[in-house]
This record gives sequence, structure tokens and C-alpha cells, in this order.
Amino acid sequence: MPIRSLLGAGLLAALVSLATPTLPALAAKQPAPKGAAKAGDLKKYDDVVTKDFATQAGVFAVHRHEDKLYFEIPQDKLGRLFLWHAEVAKGPGGGGMFGSWGGSALGHMVLKFERRGNKVYLWKVGFAKRSDGKAVQASIDASATDAIIASFAVECEGKDRAAVINVSDTFIQGLGELPLTRASGTGAGASVDTSRSYLSDVKAFPTNIEVRATLTFRTSGAGGGAPFGPAAGGAKSATAVVHQSLVALPEAPMQGRLADPRVGYFTEEFVDYSHAKHWAVAREFINRYRLEKKDPSAAVSEVVKPITFYLSKEIPEKWRPYMKQGVEDWAPAFEKAGFKNAIVCKDAPTRAEDPNWDPEDARYSVIRWVAEPVQNAMGPHVHDPRSGEVISAHIVFWHDIVKTSQIWYFLQCSAVDTKARKFPLPDDTTGAMIRYVCAHEVGHTLGLRHNHRASQAFSVSQLRDPKFCAEYGSVASIMSYGRCNYVAQPEDKVDAKHLLPKIAPYDDFAIAWGYKPIAGVKTPDEEKKTLDEWAAKQLENPFLRFGGEDGPAQVDPTVLTENIGSDPVQVTALGLKNLDRVLDHVLAATTEKGEDYELLAEVYQDMIRHRTGWLLAVAKQVGGVTENRTLGGRGGEAFVRVPKDKQKEAVKFLLDNAFTTPTKLLNPGLLNQFKYTGAATDVANLQRNLLRSLLSAARLARLADAELLSPDKAYTTVELVTDIQDGLFTELKADAPKIDPLRRQLQRAYLDVLKAEFQPAPAPTGPQVPNANVTRPGSELRAVARLTLADLETKLAAAAPKAADATTRAHIDDLRGEIGTILTADKKK
Repeated sequence: MPIRSLLGAGLLAALVSLATPTLPALAAKQPAPKGAAKAGDLKKYDDVVTKDFATQAGVFAVHRHEDKLYFEIPQDKLGRLFLWHAEVAKGPGGGGMFGSWGGSALGHMVLKFERRGNKVYLWKVGFAKRSDGKAVQASIDASATDAIIASFAVECEGKDRAAVINVSDTFIQGLGELPLTRASGTGAGASVDTSRSYLSDVKAFPTNIEVRATLTFRTSGAGGGAPFGPAAGGAKSATAVVHQSLVALPEAPMQGRLADPRVGYFTEEFVDYSHAKHWAVAREFINRYRLEKKDPSAAVSEVVKPITFYLSKEIPEKWRPYMKQGVEDWAPAFEKAGFKNAIVCKDAPTRAEDPNWDPEDARYSVIRWVAEPVQNAMGPHVHDPRSGEVISAHIVFWHDIVKTSQIWYFLQCSAVDTKARKFPLPDDTTGAMIRYVCAHEVGHTLGLRHNHRASQAFSVSQLRDPKFCAEYGSVASIMSYGRCNYVAQPEDKVDAKHLLPKIAPYDDFAIAWGYKPIAGVKTPDEEKKTLDEWAAKQLENPFLRFGGEDGPAQVDPTVLTENIGSDPVQVTALGLKNLDRVLDHVLAATTEKGEDYELLAEVYQDMIRHRTGWLLAVAKQVGGVTENRTLGGRGGEAFVRVPKDKQKEAVKFLLDNAFTTPTKLLNPGLLNQFKYTGAATDVANLQRNLLRSLLSAARLARLADAELLSPDKAYTTVELVTDIQDGLFTELKADAPKIDPLRRQLQRAYLDVLKAEFQPAPAPTGPQVPNANVTRPGSELRAVARLTLADLETKLAAAAPKAADATTRAHIDDLRGEIGTILTADKKK
């Protein structure tokens, strides 16, 4: 995950110059400490660092004896920037993906040591304010918010007046700005019991120091451990091994690359006070690894130092080859950007091969496996806030990612892939899914954000074309949440190997945009012209477009998760056809003789979630606003509203498919295996929530915007409500109306939505407010409801005498009574 830095300045201001992003030798220029200690003020070196201590040379000397730990910091390391990173090496588990497990990050920050007299101060450093080091720098210095987070007495001095300080408690108690209590896995209320905690291991290396501490926590027992953590009620104990790294940041920061909203990267934000516009300008550097060519003049060159991922030893053997492939799937994208063999994956070295190698070491990018029943994975990274340079990444796979991968593939692909019709799925199928997940998480560590527009880039005909799918997979970016190709039908003959996402056009484009060197430039600003030209390629090529979680993603129908295809109505129709096919074999696929129906119940719930996501994608067309990420002089209008005919088509599809009773999904031969009550609850909840969404105030406000801006082209609130009402009450047109239980619930839900528009708003509280009902502000929906409800009452009255059964007649009479109450109460106001 990207670091969000605090304000920074002071002595470090020169570090962040945009024109010259290099780190001056601060230590060499740092003046002698004020109030320098006099001879005799400090202890003798041999009395502090006795012969009992074991000494390791590294970025600076480290002395350890049992639980005593001393740093010997030479003067040339004072003022040097270090990254402090804390991570759980072994945890008590619990709390699902928010508990404490090997590989879970506890935090990181940038630090520097400063000596004044016989004290060493530890500063937390931020970089949110930047300038060119000229006159305005004094103002930035005056408003700096760097903070001293710890101080240490100088015990003695080593060679060349190196300060020896006792840091034993720091690695047990943590720092105030970086608490270690999260390692308890129980949330707030934990504290370290020093009597049951100790230093486990200390290692010093040329650029970093690695410390492991075994920490025992007293916990309140009321933390967030459920369903796997400790129960509430009484204090408990938890023990974890915490790994802390202190890593020297590069003396010469990598040149930052300025972000562009058309290409999705994680970023490091800052405010530039020396911008050519002469006012404060918010800017961002993208997060990326440092890649350098061995031969800068070559179009494609071997790299000086490849991006290297290690597979930790706890990863199950059968999935390791697939995860290695998932990492190295990115190599062709880097080669297209000019870097040969830029990314590799290796097995972690054994203890015999490298006794000093550690998976929590902040210098290494590592993929970990966590023994928790969590169906997820994540790809966080830490980076240098000066430039956005990724230092390392620790990807985490929870154990039940295997389960969710199999369920995804089964629901989305088993209609086409006959080999996937029995759990557990074949190893090669599961492995291919894990490869996809791994490539996605690696993409995050390379700096890439989710691109949820990419899953809508391909047309229905392309997704049903075997040749197209063989070349491009299911989505235009592996960074989308598009998942597998559920659009292809059995008769399309798309090979099962090509139903999954793969590194696709947007991924190649984004890697080249973020990593490809630009010859002849010396500053980030000099890159902007070329970067703009590269980004503008997406105007002509829809496969290269980006849309993430930012901006108007909630209302943009081309930015979707768990959906694929450029036409949500068509793809959802095809997806529902495939889900119906899956229903034919779901019972046999999920059950074994003599075993329970737990897997069947879980797969069925995921099937409901799939339907929900697909139908909500169709609903997003109504009042939808598409964001075209255009910049000045690049493209047309930034925001375009969905055409009226597309909105009406979406409403009709929902009325025909979402608001009708799905008899196959409600097959009693299926539901009676695992549901003893609430057989229709899941479907009823989906229908109610979808209906509320269609008639939500935010959606109706967007319809009003469209009517204001283009009245002759708008889909109005009157039209929307009329279309919905006509579709929800089609039974009234029958010669003998008969309304089933699910439709009765839905029709009552419709009245409830409209009725709420006539209810008084909750009265404000407080002595200054009179005790009276407060009328809700007028809304488009309330005005339309007066018209449509009167029309509905007339149709109900005509249908009541023709009802096919007493239950339907009672339901119709109840609706008439409710409408009468609503309209009568409104007239009395």
C-alpha cells in the first residue's frame, strides 16, 4: 500500500527538490552537535560495551548481550534517512484478514537520528511540502511538522565520536508513532508485558538492521477476533514474533515521475511551493520500482538490478509453480518497455544456502502464505516518499484463496468447462486461477491501481470469439475485478485455458507509461510532454482506458467490479443463461456421500452474489454518467450521460429478469437440502435493494440533471416510475390475476418506497426546536408518486373482482388500502 507521508521540511528540505532530486551528503555537512559532551560526562566505552557483548558491523555497529541492545551511530549516519518497517513474523492468528499472522504489516515510517550534546533524538520525517530550496524554503521550514518521537541518552562514544545508545526497549515497546500492539491480533486494548517479552534475534547488514522480538501482550478480551479470534470477557494473553527493519534509504533518490489521471498508479502526494504557476500546486509521484538499463542506449537492455520476488517456504508445493508464473507473466510487459529480464521469481533460500535471509527483511519482496480461513489475497508495498520508489513488497495469500478461486471458476466457467463440474476442481484449473490472482497482486506492488473500466472494454462478440479470447483473455487489464469469461456460451467453443484474465493491453500500456525511460530529460516536469502524448493513446484505443475507485466511479456505468463486457444488458443475459446451466449440476458438484451440504449452501450464496452484481451493473445505466478522462485539448466532453434508450432498455431487462420470480433458482429439490426457512429471502432481499437503488434520491437527482441539461433527450422521473410500476404489476392485466408470494413482497416493497416520500421527517432534537413534525423537502419522486399511485389504485380496483384466489384478492385489497392511506394522509396536511 502506498505510504501517506506527513508534512516534512527542516534539514531535509534539499532532499525533495523537484529540479534536482538527489540527496546531499547531509552527514558530511552537519555541524558538530551543540553543547557537545565534555570529557568525563560519558561512561568509558569498555564499561558499556563489555566483553559480554557480541558486535556486528553493518550500516552501523550493533552490540547485543541478552536483552540489551546498543546502536553505535557514527557521525556520518546522523541525518541519514532510514525506513523503519515492522511486520509480524509469527502471530497468534485470529481476526480473519485483520488478525495477526506471519506477513501482516504493522506500519512503516521515515526516520533520522540527530545528536545534540549527550542525547540522540529520533525524528519522524515527512515530505508533504516541497520547494526548490530558494527563498520560500524558509517559510516551509517554519511550518514543518516533523516530530521527535524518541530520545536516547548517549551512553558512551566509539571511534570518531560515534554515539552509543541503548535501544533495547524500543524494539520491545515499539515507538509511539508505530505501536506494535496490533501484533496481538485483538485490536485495541492490548499492551506489551515486558516480563514475558524478549529480543529473539538481531542482524546487521551493510544497508539495514533486522531485529526480531518475541512479544507477549495482555489483551482486554474485547478485540475484533471474531469469528476466529479470542472471545470477549476477561483479559487474555497473546504472543507474537515481530520483525522490525531499519533500512537506509538511497542516498540519491530516484527521479520521480508525475502522476496522470489517465493511468492508474498508486502515488505519493505533496504540495509544490516552487511551481511555475507561482501558487501552491498539489502534485503526485507514482509508485514504481527503480529499473535501470545496463545499456541506456539500447532499445531493449538487460537491467542493472531486476525486480525479484521470493516464494516463502510455507507456500504449498503444488501452487508454487503457478505463483512463479504469475510473477514472471509481467516480464513481457517490461520487455516492451525496454527492459529485458526485468522481473524474476525465486524460491526463498534455505537456511543452509543463506543463514541470514529472512522473509520479513524489508529489503526483499516476498510472497507469503497465511494459515487462516480467509478467501483473499493482497499486495501491499512500501516506498521512498521522496520519489515514489518501491523499496519492497510483501504479498499475502490467505489459505482459502484456493476455495474462492474454485468457486469463482465453477460459477463462471463450468457451464463451458465440463472438467470443472466437481469440487475440488482439478489442480491445473485451480493453479491457473492462483496464477491470475498472483499476477494481479504483483501488479499492485509494481504500483498499479485497480482498473475497473478495463473489464468493460471487450464487446460481447469478442468475448465469444475463441481467437480473440486466446489473445486477450477476458478483460483488458489484469488489474480489473472482471474475473473469468462468463459470457462465452458452450456453443462458442472457447478453450477453457482462455477464459481467465491475463496480462492485457492496458497492463502493457501502463507499465510502459510508468517505467519506460525518456531520453534527454533531467526533471519530472521535462517528462510531462512525452507522458501526455503516451497517455493520449487511449483516446483512440478503448483497451487502454483507465477508471478506478476514484472520481465518479459510483455512477459511471463503464466502471464496474465483478462484471465484464461493454454491454451490461447483453452480457448479463448470457451470464444468467450460464448460471441456469450451472444450477443443473451444482448439487452433484458440491456434495459427497455421507457429507453435509455446507459447500452447496456457500456456492448457492455466491451464486446469489453473482446475480446481484450483474443486475446492479444493468441498473447503473439508469441515471448513469460516463467519465471520459479527458484533459485540456485531449478529447471532448469529460462527462457524458447514458442515452435514454439505453436507460429504458436497462429498466425493461430488470423488470423481465430481476423482478420476476426465478423459479429455477428456487428449485425445492435444491433448497430443501440446506434451507429449512426463508427459501425466498435471498431473492426477495435482492429485489428490494435493487428497487430502492433504482428509486434512490441520488439516481433521481442525476435524472433531473439530465432533464435540465438536455430536456429533449432525458429519461425523466415520471417515465422511470411509470415503467417500473407497469412492470411490477403486470399480473393486473390478466383475465384472472394470480400473484405469487415473491411478487407480493416486491409489490409491497414498491409501495413502501413511495410511502416513505410522504412520511414526516424525524423532528430535530434540542431545546431550541419546537416539538412538531417536520415535512420532508419536496422531491421528484413524491411529486410523481401522487400521479402514479392514483393510476395504480384504479387498476387494482378493476383487478380485484377477477382475482384467481383469495390470497391474491386479499393482497390487492391491502395494496388499495395502503394507497388510500398514503394519498388521504397527504391531502390532510
